[in-house]
Amino acid sequence: MRPILWWATLPLMAACSEHRSPTETKAAVPAVAKNVSAAFDSTTVKNLPLNQLPAGVPRQPGQVLELKRWMDANGPNLLRISRSSVQTLPAGLDDPNDTQSVSLYARQYVQRAGKWEELWHLQDAVEQCAFDMWLGPVPGAAAITDLDVDGRTETTLVYKLVCRSDVSPADLKLIMREGSAKYALRGHTVVQYDSVPAAQRIPANACCLDTISAARLEEEYELLMGRYETEKAFRQAPPAFLRFARQHWRRWVVEQEMGQL
Repeated sequence: MRPILWWATLPLMAACSEHRSPTETKAAVPAVAKNVSAAFDSTTVKNLPLNQLPAGVPRQPGQVLELKRWMDANGPNLLRISRSSVQTLPAGLDDPNDTQSVSLYARQYVQRAGKWEELWHLQDAVEQCAFDMWLGPVPGAAAITDLDVDGRTETTLVYKLVCRSDVSPADLKLIMREGSAKYALRGHTVVQYDSVPAAQRIPANACCLDTISAARLEEEYELLMGRYETEKAFRQAPPAFLRFARQHWRRWVVEQEMGQL
C-alpha cells in the first residue's frame, strides 16, 4: 500500500520543543571523574509508583507515564515523563473531520541542598491530527547510563509520534541528555505490512536519510523504515555515546502494538 497521507501529515508533527541551543549541541565533553567512589551505580535506578512524586518537585502537565529515581555524582536524580489528555479541536474549513492534539513532557531534576532543580526538559506534540494518532515513550526503552564513566549519568529516551491512516512508519526519536548537552537521532520505525517479519526489515546501517534525495524517498518509501536522518548531533560527544545510540535505536526501532491515549 502506498502511504500518501503520511507525507501530508509531516507538518502536523513538527511541534517539538526540544531546546536545541548552541550550548547544548556543542557542549564540551566532561572530564573523567577522578573520584571513583562517585562512579554511577546502575542498581540505584528505581521505578517509582506513578502516584508517589517526591515532595517539592514542580508540577507538570498531563498524566504521569514514567517516574524514575537514581543516584550519581550530582546527587539524587528524578526523571518524570507525562502526557497531556487528548483534546478534540474544531475541524478546519477544508477538513470535514475532527482533529486531535496530544503533548508529551519529560523533565529531569537533581536534588541540591534539599531542593529539586530542573536539569533539562523536553516537550513534543502531535497537533491537529484527523487520522490515527499516538504519542508516547516506547515501553522499556528509557535508559540511565554512564558511558563516559565520569560519575554523571546520561538519560536516553525513545518515543514515537503517530498521525497516519495507512501502514507508513511512525516518527521515532532517540534523545540522549547529559546535563545541558543533548544528542539525538530522529527517523522512522519499522512496521509490519506483509508476510516479511518487521524485524527482518531493520537496515544494516540506519544512517543517514539526509544523504538520500527527496525524490527517491518519495518513490521508494520503504527506505524510510528503520532509518534516521543524521548522526551530526553526536559529533561533539564521546564515541561511546554514538555506539550506544546506534545499538539502542536498532533495539527499539521495530514498531510494537501501541496502547491507548
